Amino acid sequence: MSYANATVSPAARVRAVAGVIAIHAAIGAGVVAGLTITGVIETKDREFIAEFYPDPPPPPPPVEDVVEPAPVPYTPPQAPRPPIEIERDSPVQVETVRDDVPDVVIRIPTPPIEVPDTGPTLPAYSPVGPIPRNGPTGWITNADYPRRGITRELEGSATYRLVIGSNGRVSECEITRSSGHGVLDDATCNLIQRRARFDAAKNNRGENVVGTYSGNVTWQLPRR
Repeated sequence: MSYANATVSPAARVRAVAGVIAIHAAIGAGVVAGLTITGVIETKDREFIAEFYPDPPPPPPPVEDVVEPAPVPYTPPQAPRPPIEIERDSPVQVETVRDDVPDVVIRIPTPPIEVPDTGPTLPAYSPVGPIPRNGPTGWITNADYPRRGITRELEGSATYRLVIGSNGRVSECEITRSSGHGVLDDATCNLIQRRARFDAAKNNRGENVVGTYSGNVTWQLPRR
């Protein structure tokens, strides 16, 4: 190091060297301590003083958006409810029924019932069964005797049951008790179904209805 002032005394030179050494030492200590040198000040006595300042603090981290919790609805406090006192029923007073008190009967008048007018009342009829119009004596004669019955001399009595339709005609014939000979039974139903005519049966309203009629035929050969 050279100095322009040659008139500097040796003592001042020693002080300058010592100051330079002190400055370097201070700089080294500041570097170790992490300080920053901001400048060197020269005093009136030509002493150099180094100024050190600590490093500026790091910038604060960015503030992140903080999600605020949903507000909790405010519930006003309720006053405590007093206990409910249940009143006990007073004992039931049972009165003795007196026998000498007459009963009270309340009569409610009943309004007359109006019957709707349905027109003239139809006369009632007594049900009747079918009535023969042309018999039964004329339904079968001796001339109707089956030829096979004559040759074999067959005789007997056949009981029949007829079903008479509402038109007065025989719709069905049934032998309920046989004469003992099929030829005579068949002749009985065939002749009656062809010849018998009836007034149809009537119900309680006078209408023609289906009815039944029963009878019998005696087959007997003429005696000589």
